[in-house]
Amino acid sequence: MNITIRQIETFYYTAKLGSLSLAADKLCITQAAASMALKEFEHQLGEQLFERVGKKLILNDKGSAILETTAEILSKSCELATFFSEKPCLCGNVILGTIPSIANYVMPEYITSFIEKNRMGNINIHIGNSQDIIDRVLRFEDDAGIIDKCCCQPTLRALPWLKDELAICVSPNHPLASKEEVTKDDLQNCRWIMREYGAGSRRVLEAQIKAHDIKLDVLCEMEHNEAIMTAVAGGDAVSCLSKNVLSDMIRLNRIKTLNTPFMNMHRQFYFIIHQDKYRPRLLREFMKHMGLEN
Repeated sequence: MNITIRQIETFYYTAKLGSLSLAADKLCITQAAASMALKEFEHQLGEQLFERVGKKLILNDKGSAILETTAEILSKSCELATFFSEKPCLCGNVILGTIPSIANYVMPEYITSFIEKNRMGNINIHIGNSQDIIDRVLRFEDDAGIIDKCCCQPTLRALPWLKDELAICVSPNHPLASKEEVTKDDLQNCRWIMREYGAGSRRVLEAQIKAHDIKLDVLCEMEHNEAIMTAVAGGDAVSCLSKNVLSDMIRLNRIKTLNTPFMNMHRQFYFIIHQDKYRPRLLREFMKHMGLEN
């Protein structure tokens, strides 16, 4: 058997990009050379790794079974090339799955400051809800994830990361905006805009209204934080969002948060990774950058 790094690269990028021509572009080779490398790789393994549907290549069960192994080989070969260098190369790509509030309001600062020092590495963000991220990490589609709920999957390791503070928010013109403290009776007399069912901020709010036996008058549900903030700022509705999400609107005095001392408005963010996932140097260094030494 004489498997080459080029054959492994061609298989890996074809699987990840879903196209042989895109893989060829990524590797700066012709499509004919990529096709030959992929065919030889399958010949060496004695297995067909893709289903060929017209011009499309769809990864089959055999290909899926070796995808993580090929990623590990490529990561290690990259690390080996600079193993004795005083400044090892942090090249490669990391796909990090996370929820919208983290992706849009927390991660940009971490990513830009990291890439500024490690320009050969790419940190790519995939956005979804917490369950979607868990499923993708289980399937090795995302290298790691950040979610806002506890994960009990035995094959995943969950590391506590940041704590996020949420707040009840209103327009500065809302009658409650001038109150020093808001009571549960005040909240029951409001019209609410809620995040969709299953959203992290909604789970925190629902736990608190259940604990304090508060009945809410729900005006509508919205999937996007930005839509909720615009609606709240321009009307008389009330909502509950992360303070990270609200920070710019608060600074511009378009939204005000309410003081609700009887409510515990916090949630924990968790960094999750598959126990069988090989952690390339780029991923390990980014975890350190996030404050995750373990």
